[in-house]
Amino acid sequence: MIRPMYRGLQLALALTVAAAATPAFAHPHGWVDLSVEGVFDDAGRLQALRQQWRMDPFYSQVVMEEMGRLEDGTSMPERLDALGVEIRNNLATQDNLTHITLDGEPVAQAEVTNTNTEIRGDRLVFSFVLPLASPVEMAGHALDYRIFDPTYYIEMVHEANADGSEPLPEALTLSGAPADCTTQIVQADPDPSKVMEAAMLDKTESGEPNLGRFFAETGEIRCPA
Repeated sequence: MIRPMYRGLQLALALTVAAAATPAFAHPHGWVDLSVEGVFDDAGRLQALRQQWRMDPFYSQVVMEEMGRLEDGTSMPERLDALGVEIRNNLATQDNLTHITLDGEPVAQAEVTNTNTEIRGDRLVFSFVLPLASPVEMAGHALDYRIFDPTYYIEMVHEANADGSEPLPEALTLSGAPADCTTQIVQADPDPSKVMEAAMLDKTESGEPNLGRFFAETGEIRCPA
């Protein structure tokens, strides 16, 4: 069984940062690179958002070192699976950090499925399928989602080019969608006061609840009538 250090993505990262002998510095303290795939059913309805989260190299290294020191007779794949279960269970209490709307109205989520946790290169990668509670008809409608840590302790952004100025095409894709559906990622444009608020927080402080929403990118899926 994975030790309590791994109980939740945010808590685990917070503990690894607190354990590091570094001076206080402003939020965020880590980041996750996201890619999302909108999954459609045979009737052209959106039924799920398949997500991949690539944790930053520092967090990934600390987690791997901690798991490598375990002496419980389990293999590394078993430890990664256990970590994935911990992350999944904790994220479930926070709507998986994913906020979905259809034409501006909230969309209910079902239970996450098909979780997978692995190491690729120097990054810990957590992937899963987030089904909608019911498939939604997309013809003539607009679905938006935002994925963010409410405290902004972790910055969550779509996969982008080297300088972060443009999302990569694979950051938001569609599977099984009608041919005329389109996607777009809208980058955050936070008010300067929120940027200053985040910059003033050190590693021992928390900002206002939902500070992270001001820094969240918006993924858009549009299908004409």
